[in-house]
Amino acid sequence: MSLIVNINIISNNAPDDNTTISELGDGTRGIDGGAPRAYAQWISMQIKNLLGNASIKIQNADAKWGKFYKDGNKGDELSSGTINGIVIAPNFTSTVAACGRSSASSGTEGTIDLYDGTVRICTLYWNCPWGKKSNKFEKRNVNSNYLVTIGSWNSDSGAIGNVNIDVERY
Repeated sequence: MSLIVNINIISNNAPDDNTTISELGDGTRGIDGGAPRAYAQWISMQIKNLLGNASIKIQNADAKWGKFYKDGNKGDELSSGTINGIVIAPNFTSTVAACGRSSASSGTEGTIDLYDGTVRICTLYWNCPWGKKSNKFEKRNVNSNYLVTIGSWNSDSGAIGNVNIDVERY
């Protein structure tokens, strides 16, 4: 259930200056309703390292549409370089999150690669389009020496949501 609240602000400085701020039930906001629609398209990947004694490094982060953000704060954008700097220690979990942009009705689409040293474990791909009836989340190019287990996620319209990903060696 979504709750949208519209507040009209009339500036004292400009008699005809009306600005609408919208707020979605989850607290996201934006001017003229842009944020609720775009921010409603999101994914939060919780990647758990079960490799034993090796770290997992994220590389080649690419948000084709939308943006990466600090988990829990869609307004705090993270660069691809910051995402590429994530190293997940053995037996730890790290989160990579992406959403649509507040001023665009585009949703989010992108990829990240998971690496064990110089070996690519897999590519994770997501597409959470704005205004479409279905989402995609896929593991691609999985190295045969690794097991990548994807938990449940929302394939219907709206957010993909939280996705648990366990990575281990065979």
